[in-house]
Amino acid sequence: MLIVEQFRKCVTFMLLDVPDNQTGTVRRIPAATAFFVSVPIGDEYPVVYAVTARHVIYRSRPYGPIYIRINAADGTFQDIQVAQDSWVAHPSTDVAVTRVTLPFEGFDLKAIPLSMLATDEYVAQRNIREGDEVFFVGLFSQFPGRERNQPIIRFGNISLMPREKVPARLNPDSDAMTLIDAYLIEARSWGGHSGSPAFIYFPSDREPGQFMIGIGVQRTALLGLVHGHYEIEQDVAFIGDILGSGKVPLNAGVAMVVPAQEIIDTLMQEELVQERNKIVEQVRKRGSAPKADAGLTEPPEA
Repeated sequence: MLIVEQFRKCVTFMLLDVPDNQTGTVRRIPAATAFFVSVPIGDEYPVVYAVTARHVIYRSRPYGPIYIRINAADGTFQDIQVAQDSWVAHPSTDVAVTRVTLPFEGFDLKAIPLSMLATDEYVAQRNIREGDEVFFVGLFSQFPGRERNQPIIRFGNISLMPREKVPARLNPDSDAMTLIDAYLIEARSWGGHSGSPAFIYFPSDREPGQFMIGIGVQRTALLGLVHGHYEIEQDVAFIGDILGSGKVPLNAGVAMVVPAQEIIDTLMQEELVQERNKIVEQVRKRGSAPKADAGLTEPPEA
């Protein structure tokens, strides 16, 4: 499966100014992933939000403002500061959003239209289930890119549908676990992928004995948001200069993805709806709608 470039353009890296423990020098470090979703209002004018995992916002609080890094069309990047108190979180799962005003003109950006998010109804209609193909786009912390964001794409399959709620740690300052709805995905997720968009892909031969063809067939949708991955403890024996044994955490190869319906529910919270209503009023007073922001084409070809 080949992935078209537009899917790399809908993500951004979230950076924090972190002081070095030894020198005290502050360095701006990529910490997580976010992506852009556009919500249409009025005459199809979209309001754009950055979407990420709620626990990323909680964990970033000691470091001050968050910066989102966007790629410019000339091959460089720009860091945009986002206030900590601007984020609106889902009350019971790992989603947080904030409205952003982005300079789409002159920058290499895309936003995911709200219509591409897989609602609960969509999941039922398309009979999404174990085995379906998934890919997600996000930060590879070992190489975020020197001159611009370089998100990587990782692949997997649905291993377990959200038939039962699963425990997740939403507040990094607490060991308490919260039961949430989530897909379990057989995929290699690492630190930095928190907040990444996870897309489901429908190949033309998904149904045995059938082929889907035609322009009207949507082959990709946003399945959800990457919460993180499971780790398992492994007993190890140390050799060489260190004698003894211990336990180390190993990536279990299973990622947890919060359903896109939870993102929609967050975007439809009353305070955000009221904010969009005010924007509609402002547009009407001006007498003309502002220029629409760029978005992913629908249906995209993956």
